[in-house]
Amino acid sequence: MRSIDKVWLVVLNWRNGKDTVDCLQSAYSVARDELAGIVLCDNASGDDSIERVTQWAVSNNVTLQSLAWDNQQFHPPHNKRQLTTSEGTIPLVLIQTGANYGFAGGNNVGLRYLQECCDFDYAFLLNNDALLTTGAVNYMVARFKQAPNIGMCGCTVIYNHTPTQVQALGGARYQPWIGRSQHIGAHTAAEAPREISLVESQLDYILGAALMISRPCLNKIGLMDESYFLYYEEIDWATRAKRAGFTLAYSPDAVVFHKEGGTIGSSSAGNKRSLLSEYYLVRSRVAFTRKFYPQFLLTTIAFTLAQGARALLAHDFKRFAVRLKAILGVPL
Repeated sequence: MRSIDKVWLVVLNWRNGKDTVDCLQSAYSVARDELAGIVLCDNASGDDSIERVTQWAVSNNVTLQSLAWDNQQFHPPHNKRQLTTSEGTIPLVLIQTGANYGFAGGNNVGLRYLQECCDFDYAFLLNNDALLTTGAVNYMVARFKQAPNIGMCGCTVIYNHTPTQVQALGGARYQPWIGRSQHIGAHTAAEAPREISLVESQLDYILGAALMISRPCLNKIGLMDESYFLYYEEIDWATRAKRAGFTLAYSPDAVVFHKEGGTIGSSSAGNKRSLLSEYYLVRSRVAFTRKFYPQFLLTTIAFTLAQGARALLAHDFKRFAVRLKAILGVPL
Protein backbone atom coordinates (compact mmCIF):
# COMPACT_ATOMS: atom_id res chain seq x y z
CA MET A 1 0.00 0.00 0.00
CA ARG A 2 1.30 3.44 -0.94
CA SER A 3 2.36 5.69 1.93
CA ILE A 4 0.01 8.58 2.73
CA ASP A 5 3.08 10.84 2.84
CA LYS A 6 3.87 12.09 -0.65
CA VAL A 7 7.57 11.69 -1.38
CA TRP A 8 8.97 12.71 -4.76
CA LEU A 9 12.38 11.53 -5.87
CA VAL A 10 14.56 14.12 -7.63
CA VAL A 11 17.38 12.73 -9.79
CA LEU A 12 19.89 14.71 -11.85
CA ASN A 13 21.61 13.35 -14.95
CA TRP A 14 24.57 14.66 -16.88
CA ARG A 15 26.13 12.40 -19.49
CA ASN A 16 25.60 9.27 -17.46
CA GLY A 17 22.51 7.60 -18.84
CA LYS A 18 23.61 4.10 -17.89
CA ASP A 19 23.85 4.84 -14.18
CA THR A 20 20.67 6.90 -14.33
CA VAL A 21 18.73 3.97 -15.75
CA ASP A 22 20.16 1.74 -12.99
CA CYS A 23 19.04 4.31 -10.42
CA LEU A 24 15.53 4.49 -11.88
CA GLN A 25 15.33 0.72 -12.04
CA SER A 26 16.20 0.46 -8.36
CA ALA A 27 13.52 3.01 -7.48
CA TYR A 28 10.80 1.28 -9.48
CA SER A 29 11.87 -2.14 -8.24
CA VAL A 30 11.94 -1.48 -4.50
CA ALA A 31 10.26 1.87 -3.81
CA ARG A 32 7.29 2.29 -6.12
CA ASP A 33 4.95 1.91 -3.14
CA GLU A 34 6.95 4.49 -1.18
CA LEU A 35 7.10 7.22 -3.82
CA ALA A 36 4.50 9.54 -5.32
CA GLY A 37 6.67 10.13 -8.39
CA ILE A 38 10.11 10.83 -9.81
CA VAL A 39 11.47 13.97 -11.40
CA LEU A 40 14.51 13.38 -13.58
CA CYS A 41 16.38 16.49 -14.72
CA ASP A 42 18.87 16.28 -17.57
CA ASN A 43 21.53 19.01 -17.62
CA ALA A 44 21.89 19.19 -21.41
CA SER A 45 23.88 15.96 -21.60
CA GLY A 46 24.07 15.96 -25.37
CA ASP A 47 24.68 12.22 -25.43
CA ASP A 48 22.36 9.22 -25.53
CA SER A 49 21.01 9.74 -21.98
CA ILE A 50 17.53 10.83 -23.06
CA GLU A 51 17.25 7.91 -25.47
CA ARG A 52 18.39 5.45 -22.80
CA VAL A 53 15.83 6.71 -20.30
CA THR A 54 13.05 6.77 -22.89
CA GLN A 55 13.79 3.23 -24.03
CA TRP A 56 13.90 2.03 -20.42
CA ALA A 57 10.54 3.68 -19.68
CA VAL A 58 8.90 2.11 -22.72
CA SER A 59 10.34 -1.33 -21.93
CA ASN A 60 9.09 -1.16 -18.34
CA ASN A 61 5.66 0.39 -19.03
CA VAL A 62 6.58 3.48 -17.04
CA THR A 63 4.48 6.60 -17.61
CA LEU A 64 6.86 9.25 -18.95
CA GLN A 65 6.11 12.95 -19.24
CA SER A 66 8.70 15.09 -21.03
CA LEU A 67 9.09 18.79 -20.33
CA ALA A 68 11.61 21.51 -21.13
CA TRP A 69 12.82 24.23 -18.76
CA ASP A 70 13.07 27.49 -20.67
CA ASN A 71 13.00 31.13 -19.55
CA GLN A 72 12.14 30.11 -15.99
CA GLN A 73 9.11 28.15 -17.17
CA PHE A 74 8.17 24.57 -17.89
CA HIS A 75 7.02 23.74 -21.40
CA PRO A 76 4.60 22.50 -22.55
CA PRO A 77 2.01 23.75 -20.04
CA HIS A 78 1.47 21.27 -17.25
CA ASN A 79 -0.85 20.61 -14.36
CA LYS A 80 -1.40 17.91 -11.80
CA ARG A 81 -3.94 16.04 -13.92
CA GLN A 82 -1.24 15.24 -16.48
CA LEU A 83 0.43 13.02 -13.90
CA THR A 84 -2.27 10.35 -13.83
CA THR A 85 -0.89 6.85 -14.17
CA SER A 86 -2.21 3.36 -14.38
CA GLU A 87 -2.74 1.51 -11.12
CA GLY A 88 0.45 0.29 -9.50
CA THR A 89 2.75 2.72 -11.30
CA ILE A 90 4.23 6.10 -10.44
CA PRO A 91 4.91 8.93 -12.90
CA LEU A 92 8.34 9.78 -14.25
CA VAL A 93 8.74 13.41 -15.27
CA LEU A 94 11.74 14.03 -17.51
CA ILE A 95 12.79 17.69 -17.60
CA GLN A 96 15.43 18.87 -20.03
CA THR A 97 16.99 21.89 -18.32
CA GLY A 98 18.54 23.22 -21.52
CA ALA A 99 22.00 23.84 -20.04
CA ASN A 100 24.49 22.43 -17.57
CA TYR A 101 23.47 24.21 -14.39
CA GLY A 102 25.60 22.08 -12.10
CA PHE A 103 24.38 20.03 -9.15
CA ALA A 104 22.43 22.79 -7.42
CA GLY A 105 20.96 24.34 -10.55
CA GLY A 106 19.89 21.04 -12.06
CA ASN A 107 18.27 19.77 -8.88
CA ASN A 108 16.64 23.16 -8.32
CA VAL A 109 14.75 22.76 -11.58
CA GLY A 110 13.26 19.56 -10.20
CA LEU A 111 12.45 21.20 -6.87
CA ARG A 112 10.79 24.12 -8.64
CA TYR A 113 8.66 21.64 -10.53
CA LEU A 114 7.49 20.06 -7.28
CA GLN A 115 6.68 23.44 -5.76
CA GLU A 116 4.77 24.67 -8.79
CA CYS A 117 3.02 21.50 -9.89
CA CYS A 118 2.90 18.76 -7.30
CA ASP A 119 1.33 17.96 -3.99
CA PHE A 120 4.29 16.70 -1.95
CA ASP A 121 5.43 16.38 1.64
CA TYR A 122 9.09 15.52 1.09
CA ALA A 123 11.60 15.82 -1.73
CA PHE A 124 14.29 13.15 -1.83
CA LEU A 125 17.41 14.14 -3.77
CA LEU A 126 19.23 11.04 -4.96
CA ASN A 127 22.40 10.92 -7.03
CA ASN A 128 21.95 9.20 -10.36
CA ASP A 129 24.85 6.88 -9.48
CA ALA A 130 23.05 5.69 -6.34
CA LEU A 131 20.74 2.72 -5.80
CA LEU A 132 17.76 2.59 -3.45
CA THR A 133 17.04 -0.37 -1.18
CA THR A 134 13.72 -1.65 0.11
CA GLY A 135 12.18 0.51 2.82
CA ALA A 136 14.73 3.33 2.59
CA VAL A 137 12.16 6.00 1.73
CA ASN A 138 9.70 4.97 4.44
CA TYR A 139 12.44 4.71 7.06
CA MET A 140 13.47 8.30 6.35
CA VAL A 141 9.89 9.56 6.47
CA ALA A 142 9.44 7.76 9.80
CA ARG A 143 12.45 9.62 11.20
CA PHE A 144 10.87 12.95 10.22
CA LYS A 145 7.74 11.96 12.11
CA GLN A 146 9.70 11.54 15.33
CA ALA A 147 10.46 15.26 15.71
CA PRO A 148 8.53 18.18 14.20
CA ASN A 149 11.54 20.43 13.69
CA ILE A 150 13.54 18.06 11.44
CA GLY A 151 14.25 19.81 8.17
CA MET A 152 16.58 17.36 6.45
CA CYS A 153 17.33 13.67 6.86
CA GLY A 154 20.13 11.43 5.66
CA CYS A 155 20.57 7.68 5.48
CA THR A 156 23.27 5.03 5.60
CA VAL A 157 25.26 5.42 2.38
CA ILE A 158 27.38 2.41 1.45
CA TYR A 159 30.02 2.14 -1.27
CA ASN A 160 28.54 0.14 -4.12
CA HIS A 161 31.97 -1.16 -5.19
CA THR A 162 32.80 -2.29 -1.64
CA PRO A 163 29.41 -3.04 -0.07
CA THR A 164 30.98 -4.01 3.24
CA GLN A 165 32.10 -0.41 3.83
CA VAL A 166 30.17 2.72 4.76
CA GLN A 167 30.72 5.92 2.82
CA ALA A 168 28.78 8.05 5.30
CA LEU A 169 26.28 7.73 8.09
CA GLY A 170 23.84 10.46 7.12
CA GLY A 171 26.39 13.08 6.25
CA ALA A 172 29.48 14.80 7.58
CA ARG A 173 31.01 16.97 10.22
CA TYR A 174 32.69 20.20 9.13
CA GLN A 175 35.83 21.94 10.33
CA PRO A 176 35.29 25.60 9.42
CA TRP A 177 38.81 26.76 10.35
CA ILE A 178 40.29 24.74 7.48
CA GLY A 179 37.22 24.27 5.29
CA ARG A 180 37.34 20.48 5.40
CA SER A 181 34.58 17.97 5.99
CA GLN A 182 34.77 14.37 7.15
CA HIS A 183 32.09 11.80 6.46
CA ILE A 184 30.70 10.34 9.65
CA GLY A 185 31.41 6.62 9.90
CA ALA A 186 33.50 6.58 6.72
CA HIS A 187 34.99 3.14 5.94
CA THR A 188 33.44 1.48 8.97
CA ALA A 189 31.80 -1.91 8.57
CA ALA A 190 28.40 -1.74 6.94
CA GLU A 191 26.98 -4.16 9.51
CA ALA A 192 28.33 -2.32 12.56
CA PRO A 193 25.79 -0.95 15.09
CA ARG A 194 24.74 2.65 14.47
CA GLU A 195 23.73 5.04 17.21
CA ILE A 196 21.34 7.73 15.99
CA SER A 197 22.03 10.28 18.74
CA LEU A 198 25.80 10.01 18.32
CA VAL A 199 25.60 10.49 14.56
CA GLU A 200 23.14 13.37 14.76
CA SER A 201 25.26 15.18 17.36
CA GLN A 202 28.03 15.37 14.75
CA LEU A 203 25.96 16.18 11.68
CA ASP A 204 26.81 19.51 10.07
CA TYR A 205 25.21 18.59 6.76
CA ILE A 206 23.46 15.73 4.97
CA LEU A 207 25.31 14.01 2.15
CA GLY A 208 23.91 15.36 -1.12
CA ALA A 209 23.97 11.90 -2.68
CA ALA A 210 20.89 10.96 -0.63
CA LEU A 211 19.15 13.89 1.03
CA MET A 212 15.49 14.19 2.00
CA ILE A 213 14.06 17.63 2.79
CA SER A 214 10.64 18.44 4.18
CA ARG A 215 8.33 20.80 2.36
CA PRO A 216 8.19 23.30 5.27
CA CYS A 217 11.99 23.45 5.35
CA LEU A 218 12.24 23.90 1.58
CA ASN A 219 9.59 26.61 1.59
CA LYS A 220 11.32 28.52 4.38
CA ILE A 221 14.98 28.38 3.32
CA GLY A 222 14.49 28.24 -0.44
CA LEU A 223 16.41 26.36 -3.10
CA MET A 224 20.11 25.52 -3.15
CA ASP A 225 22.63 28.25 -3.94
CA GLU A 226 23.47 27.78 -7.62
CA SER A 227 26.62 29.88 -7.50
CA TYR A 228 28.61 26.88 -6.28
CA PHE A 229 27.93 24.84 -9.45
CA LEU A 230 29.48 21.77 -7.76
CA TYR A 231 30.23 20.93 -4.11
CA TYR A 232 29.32 22.70 -0.87
CA GLU A 233 25.71 23.19 -2.00
CA GLU A 234 24.51 20.73 0.61
CA ILE A 235 26.43 22.27 3.52
CA ASP A 236 25.28 25.73 2.45
CA TRP A 237 21.69 24.42 2.39
CA ALA A 238 22.07 22.67 5.75
CA THR A 239 23.67 25.71 7.37
CA ARG A 240 20.77 27.85 6.25
CA ALA A 241 18.32 25.24 7.54
CA LYS A 242 19.97 25.07 10.96
CA ARG A 243 20.09 28.83 11.24
CA ALA A 244 16.38 28.88 10.40
CA GLY A 245 15.65 26.60 13.37
CA PHE A 246 15.52 23.18 11.68
CA THR A 247 17.51 20.14 12.78
CA LEU A 248 19.33 17.49 10.77
CA ALA A 249 18.43 13.84 11.23
CA TYR A 250 19.75 10.39 10.42
CA SER A 251 17.79 7.25 9.58
CA PRO A 252 20.13 4.27 10.14
CA ASP A 253 17.95 1.58 8.58
CA ALA A 254 17.52 3.52 5.34
CA VAL A 255 20.31 2.27 3.05
CA VAL A 256 21.53 3.58 -0.29
CA PHE A 257 24.39 2.14 -2.33
CA HIS A 258 26.55 4.78 -3.99
CA LYS A 259 28.91 4.27 -6.91
CA GLU A 260 30.56 7.63 -6.05
CA GLY A 261 31.79 10.01 -8.69
CA GLY A 262 30.15 8.30 -11.63
CA THR A 263 29.39 11.56 -13.43
CA ILE A 264 32.35 13.93 -13.02
CA GLY A 265 35.14 11.73 -11.73
CA SER A 266 35.05 12.80 -8.11
CA SER A 267 36.77 10.56 -5.62
CA SER A 268 37.69 10.54 -1.96
CA ALA A 269 41.27 9.90 -3.09
CA GLY A 270 42.62 13.30 -4.12
CA ASN A 271 45.15 12.01 -6.63
CA LYS A 272 42.37 10.18 -8.50
CA ARG A 273 39.98 13.13 -8.59
CA SER A 274 39.43 14.69 -12.02
CA LEU A 275 40.83 18.18 -12.54
CA LEU A 276 37.30 19.49 -13.08
CA SER A 277 36.27 18.03 -9.73
CA GLU A 278 39.42 19.42 -8.12
CA TYR A 279 38.73 22.92 -9.40
CA TYR A 280 35.16 23.14 -8.17
CA LEU A 281 35.96 21.53 -4.83
CA VAL A 282 38.49 24.26 -4.02
CA ARG A 283 36.45 27.07 -5.59
CA SER A 284 33.35 26.14 -3.61
CA ARG A 285 35.31 25.69 -0.37
CA VAL A 286 36.59 29.25 -0.60
CA ALA A 287 33.15 30.61 -1.58
CA PHE A 288 31.40 28.85 1.32
CA THR A 289 34.01 30.03 3.83
CA ARG A 290 33.74 33.60 2.59
CA LYS A 291 29.94 33.46 2.93
CA PHE A 292 29.53 31.80 6.34
CA TYR A 293 32.94 31.82 8.09
CA PRO A 294 34.91 34.83 6.81
CA GLN A 295 36.99 34.79 10.00
CA PHE A 296 38.53 31.52 8.78
CA LEU A 297 39.18 32.52 5.18
CA LEU A 298 42.95 32.89 5.56
CA THR A 299 43.40 29.62 7.45
CA THR A 300 41.23 27.82 4.91
CA ILE A 301 43.28 29.16 2.00
CA ALA A 302 46.51 28.24 3.79
CA PHE A 303 45.27 24.69 4.37
CA THR A 304 44.19 24.41 0.73
CA LEU A 305 47.61 25.53 -0.48
CA ALA A 306 49.28 23.04 1.86
CA GLN A 307 47.18 20.28 0.33
CA GLY A 308 48.22 21.48 -3.11
CA ALA A 309 51.88 21.24 -2.12
CA ARG A 310 51.50 17.46 -2.12
CA ALA A 311 50.67 17.66 -5.81
CA LEU A 312 53.88 19.59 -6.39
CA LEU A 313 55.90 16.97 -4.54
CA ALA A 314 54.33 14.35 -6.79
CA HIS A 315 55.21 16.51 -9.85
CA ASP A 316 51.51 16.92 -10.59
CA PHE A 317 51.86 20.53 -11.70
CA LYS A 318 48.51 20.62 -13.51
CA ARG A 319 46.66 19.74 -10.32
CA PHE A 320 48.43 22.45 -8.34
CA ALA A 321 47.75 25.01 -11.07
CA VAL A 322 44.06 24.09 -11.04
CA ARG A 323 43.93 24.55 -7.27
CA LEU A 324 45.61 27.95 -7.53
CA LYS A 325 43.17 29.08 -10.22
CA ALA A 326 40.26 28.04 -8.02
CA ILE A 327 41.60 29.98 -5.03
CA LEU A 328 42.13 33.10 -7.13
CA GLY A 329 38.77 32.76 -8.85
CA VAL A 330 40.31 32.37 -12.28
CA PRO A 331 38.07 30.42 -14.71
CA LEU A 332 39.27 26.94 -15.57
